[in-house]
Amino acid sequence: MRPADFVDPFEGRPGVFHLASDHLETMHLFSDEESFRYGVNTLALGVARFGIPLYCYELMDSHLHVLTGGVWEECRAFFQWVLHRLAMMLARRDGVSDILPRDGFDVHAVLDPRQFRNEVAYILRNCYKARICSPFSYEWGSIDVYFNPVRDALPGTPVSTLGTVAVRRMFQTRVEVPPHNEVRDSRILNRCFVDYDFVERQFGDSTTFFDVLRLWDLESSVALSHGVSEQVTFSDAELSMRLKTLCRKDYGVDSIQSLDRKSLLLLARSASRRFGAGKSQLARLLNISADVLGKVL
Repeated sequence: MRPADFVDPFEGRPGVFHLASDHLETMHLFSDEESFRYGVNTLALGVARFGIPLYCYELMDSHLHVLTGGVWEECRAFFQWVLHRLAMMLARRDGVSDILPRDGFDVHAVLDPRQFRNEVAYILRNCYKARICSPFSYEWGSIDVYFNPVRDALPGTPVSTLGTVAVRRMFQTRVEVPPHNEVRDSRILNRCFVDYDFVERQFGDSTTFFDVLRLWDLESSVALSHGVSEQVTFSDAELSMRLKTLCRKDYGVDSIQSLDRKSLLLLARSASRRFGAGKSQLARLLNISADVLGKVL
């Protein structure tokens, strides 16, 4: 549900909310390690700035998910600030603007412990749904802090030991970074800003946590409750390879850029039928509006 239409079921009291940014259709939000690190650090800085708990997150190439708590208006302001920071990153990196509107996200209230566990698992399984890797080995989420016996032993450099100029350059901000935060490879460690204690209490033990993450039917049931029907069959990299193969086989060219508009639409229709690719992913890879693709798929 969009923020403008959302009715807070907690009526101004603290609650839990799943916030998900819009999928970018024609470009990547996070395109390399530098932009992924910027995204992680932005979440950490937002937690410190707004003083709200962050329970879980996952950054994907075209969007991000967070599970946070607190009063709805504070959570909304937090995510708006995050999107604003990411929009500034896109403006610097790609010279684009108006890509991430401040209310360009969906919100879903989490009403009970069972739903909380399912939402955590759903978020952490995004990388698996996109056929990137196992949730337990994905780098750009909060998976590493839950039920991890070596969580506190991982090496990190305290921000307090870095100079003011170095901190501003590293995080590209004048926002104060909590001195107790620790960084590794210019990234604030998850243990410094993710409320893993609360998450672990909701699951009770590591066995329950791992079992819920392995539920094969979880994604479809949570997606259905969110009103989301599209499932990703291949990662962007995998689908791009298949699109290139179709280009060579069906059109005798080596790249998507060599196709005219009519051929691109025919290619999109073929990829949808052969590989189950959805319009959002095809729009992103073929640089065609999802609205236009919706008329031919």
